[in-house]
Amino acid sequence: MAGSSKPPEKRQASLTSFFTPKTVNGLTQRLQSSPARPKPQDSDLVPAAKTSPVPESSRKRPLQENTDKGNETPDRAKKRTKAGSAAGVIRAGDDTPSKPAAKASTTACASTAELPNPSGRTERYIYDAAAAATARSSGVRHESDEDGDQNAATRREKEALHKKFVKKLGHPDSMAMIRRRNFQADADTAAVQGEDGEADDDADEEEPAPPSKTKKKGAKTGKLTPMEMQFLEIKRKHMDTLLIVEVGYKFRFFGEDARIAAKELSIMCIPGKFRYDEQDPSEAHIDRFASASIPVHRLSVHAKRLVAAGHKVGVVRQIETAALKKAGDNRNAPFVRKLTSVYTKGTYVDETGELDQTSENTGAPSGGYLLCLTESPAKGSGTDEKVDVGIVAVQPATGDIIYDNFEDGFMRRDIETRLLHISPCEFLIVGELTKATDKLVQHLSGSRTNVFGDRSRVERIPKSKTMATEASSHVTQFYAGKMKNNDERTAALLDKVLKLPEAVTICLSAMIKHLTEYGLEHIFDLTKYFQSFSTRQHMLINGTTLESLEVYRNATDHSEKGSLLWALDKTQTRFGQRQLRKWIGRPLLDQKRVEERVAAVEELLESQSTSKVDKLIGMLKSIKADLERSLIRIYYGKCTRPELLSTLKTLQKVSMEFARVKSPADTGFRSPLISEAICSLPAIGDILTSYLDKINPEAAKKDDKYTFFRDEEETDDITNHKLGIAAVEQDLDAHLKDAAAKLSRKTPITYVTVAGIEYLIEVLNSDLKRVPASWAKISGTKKVSRFHTPQVMSWISERDQHREALAAACDAAFKDLLQSIAAEYQPFRDAIASLATLDCLLSFAQVAALPGYSKPTFLPDSAPPTITIAQGRHPIAEHTLPNGYIPFTTSLTAPAPLAHLITGPNMGGKSSYVRAVALLVLLAQVGSFVPAAAMTLTLADAIHTRMGARDNLFAGESTFMVEVSETAAILRSATPRSLVVLDELGRGTSTHDGAAIAHAVLEHVVRETKCLTLFITHYQNLARVADGLGDGRIKCVHMSFTAQRRGSADEKNTKKPIADSKTGDMDSGDDNDDDEITFLYEVAEGVAHRSYGLNVARLARIPRKVLAVAALKSCQLEDEMRARRLRGAAKLLEDVLRDGPDQLDHLISSLEQL
Repeated sequence: MAGSSKPPEKRQASLTSFFTPKTVNGLTQRLQSSPARPKPQDSDLVPAAKTSPVPESSRKRPLQENTDKGNETPDRAKKRTKAGSAAGVIRAGDDTPSKPAAKASTTACASTAELPNPSGRTERYIYDAAAAATARSSGVRHESDEDGDQNAATRREKEALHKKFVKKLGHPDSMAMIRRRNFQADADTAAVQGEDGEADDDADEEEPAPPSKTKKKGAKTGKLTPMEMQFLEIKRKHMDTLLIVEVGYKFRFFGEDARIAAKELSIMCIPGKFRYDEQDPSEAHIDRFASASIPVHRLSVHAKRLVAAGHKVGVVRQIETAALKKAGDNRNAPFVRKLTSVYTKGTYVDETGELDQTSENTGAPSGGYLLCLTESPAKGSGTDEKVDVGIVAVQPATGDIIYDNFEDGFMRRDIETRLLHISPCEFLIVGELTKATDKLVQHLSGSRTNVFGDRSRVERIPKSKTMATEASSHVTQFYAGKMKNNDERTAALLDKVLKLPEAVTICLSAMIKHLTEYGLEHIFDLTKYFQSFSTRQHMLINGTTLESLEVYRNATDHSEKGSLLWALDKTQTRFGQRQLRKWIGRPLLDQKRVEERVAAVEELLESQSTSKVDKLIGMLKSIKADLERSLIRIYYGKCTRPELLSTLKTLQKVSMEFARVKSPADTGFRSPLISEAICSLPAIGDILTSYLDKINPEAAKKDDKYTFFRDEEETDDITNHKLGIAAVEQDLDAHLKDAAAKLSRKTPITYVTVAGIEYLIEVLNSDLKRVPASWAKISGTKKVSRFHTPQVMSWISERDQHREALAAACDAAFKDLLQSIAAEYQPFRDAIASLATLDCLLSFAQVAALPGYSKPTFLPDSAPPTITIAQGRHPIAEHTLPNGYIPFTTSLTAPAPLAHLITGPNMGGKSSYVRAVALLVLLAQVGSFVPAAAMTLTLADAIHTRMGARDNLFAGESTFMVEVSETAAILRSATPRSLVVLDELGRGTSTHDGAAIAHAVLEHVVRETKCLTLFITHYQNLARVADGLGDGRIKCVHMSFTAQRRGSADEKNTKKPIADSKTGDMDSGDDNDDDEITFLYEVAEGVAHRSYGLNVARLARIPRKVLAVAALKSCQLEDEMRARRLRGAAKLLEDVLRDGPDQLDHLISSLEQL
């Protein structure tokens, strides 16, 4: 309606409104120290209509007068305004005040001079008692004046109450009141925005600490709560750790940790201080730390995500319980908290599962190793630079330890090889690294798409000049402290460690100190599982070969699919999969061990679908847990009760399957490898039974610590506390009779439990007169009230103390059990290793059962190096290609043919062929069947490859530099027993330089190294090397194809054959875009004198205009080359005619190339 005032809209309060000081009743008082305000003159009393309105935000609630004006009719509002002005109770600035009223107003102002000066907004609403008295004496009466005396008495009571309030708590706008009100707003906001909405048990810890009475002059007033100060003390000792703090029924993050957790976990962060420096002026106005919280039961999930993101995470727990704290001397202090657990990627063993990958395409999972690396200062410079490197790699989840000490060149190929084999998820760098090594580590670990599958964490520690001596002393003390009464095993352990090289000892000492922080230093007690990376029992495959042959991951997206490991992995268990990875990456050099594996696979293949093989497969399929990881968690004392029961039960089931096996003959297998693996399983049966007899299975499944042990196996502490609880409960039951007597009840009463509060006695409200005064009322309804008697409260407190002490006793007993089981770690680990061996052999047997697989035949070491393959196939490509893989037949042997010079058109299958040969050699020496009709070979001591084209920006190396550096490393490392694969050497530079380098390298590996070689090239004139040797050591082969020339526009459907490499009918026609090439993907003898590059350009959809120009230029260059060769042949002919037949071979070669 027109003329009626519209009520103000209600708006949602903004976030800043919770932190803005609010006034009480709109009466903002100024401090006594403010300058005195001059007395108001008559001119200051302007009409209300001409003054600015009082804003609504300056009042906690609107004045009743304004509310009535906004809600009532205009007539009634006008009437009340007139009456109020006559009474003089509220001074609203009339235009023409009466003289008595003005005089009374002046008197009132003088009488209130001693009060705090009111603000300009509120002075118009100050109550004027003198004006009211003057108005009454002048005969002006209010409509409700009959209630005046009663209202005056009420006002006096309120004024007295207000003075009492101000005297005790200060003025509403004082700093203490503002701070108290802001704290209340923060607490309310936190409660609303909390993740689970539950109130913390530590409410007393959240109150700001009271100011100290003995505070020194100039000291800063503490604004943090006792709990935040406790957190800050822990944080300052662990600034590199993201702390998760237990606070009541939540885990909380504070400061910068809260911001990081909110980002990584997608949870809310309550604003506050982010920095941990209290003197930081940029956050001096903020009292509280920023915080975020997670529920207790989600701790493992969120901690795992933070660790997977690369953070170092620490868990701070309350190490005292509420009942024991209440009974102790520190009942008024915060809960005692300590950093109990620290996790990183390489040390996370608190969960049975592995760390989550951040994405499906981040690559194959890392090996889970923590690798410590140190190196000596570089010797030499440039290409002569040498560094001495020491490494120690630990896999805490399995107990494996790898060490090595070696000298590496300026390309750091040996370091790269070890890093690619080990695939560490975390680095510990001791001292400064050289620039080349540091760049290599950054390149391999610095991104989420690296070859390790995810970003690796890098931590660095300083290295002093005397660190070698300090490390030796530290390692000696560490192992000497474990010697017990001249224990021969411990003495041998110490002797083995002391023989380690200096660089390895430095890494070992640093690793022991590092893992002590995580409680994992006991892993170094297991020196039986120390393995040297450089051992002559295994073939060393360098990092370049691992990538070129795609052994662990494919070269496209670095994922496991499309790799050799993916093609062979048919394992049933996680520990079997890890064992298979080790086998594939480290082929055997011992022919006896290789033949044992092959024979075992053959026997499993022949016995397929038999009961004994089905029994093995069924047993492995039934193992759902990762026994290797669970066993090491038992060793660390971090295993849970359900996990312990599952591990022991699984191992017992496995041992019971073969309980009747007493000797290898009882296994039913001829292979000693299978028989020995099976015979080790029943040996652990008795040990497992002795431990399982102590455990209550039902309680262990439910993770019930109180009944986990059988009654006869409980410790004295557990029994005593259980009896104490039973005695207290008995006293509570007996107390019901006394309570009934005091209430004068003839019928028995019972306890009730309401809202989790136990042992409440309910009394009807009509019988409250009978309740003794000493009883404490806990809760009630309209009909009943609930009480605790003094005796009940005392007994409940005693029972709670017994319960918490019982929990501690149960945990201590469980830890003792884990320690006793850890003493049997070695036989359990041997049994799990046997299961992993069986799993790998069965995986090989399933692969061998595929069509076209055969058993390789190994020649003795005395035989010349040989590789003969009939109808071989690529073991990976045949699974990924839709039409299968076309087989090939090849033979390399000393003395001839020692090398194959491979030519052929682009995309003809040259690289695939040489990769297949290398992979078949690797498969045979792993102990697997091979995808071929037949294969005969001698053991190769190494496989060296130089394939592909890539640069190394981190090392400042061009594509050609990488190419020749890898070739140089091969020439230095290759032996007559090695297999060398070189793909298009020399293509990174000019034609003449590239051809010259390729010519020299090919001649060197054949004449000097004398190793089996596969050499791919597009330089057809390298065939002269084969002709120059003349003894058949180099055999020229090519990938066969057919070429057909397309018809003209009038003959679209006609095709004219111009070349057939298989039959040797090679037309020397021009290579233009009218030629259609059909790849046959078969290996044939001879040299392919053309590469048909324009055919690939046409398949890549290069524009036809560009192809036409390219074809024309190709013809011109070929004509020039042919003319040059003709002139050369003519000159050779002249030499032959003049000097005799000495140059006849060269003349014939030139004519063949023409």
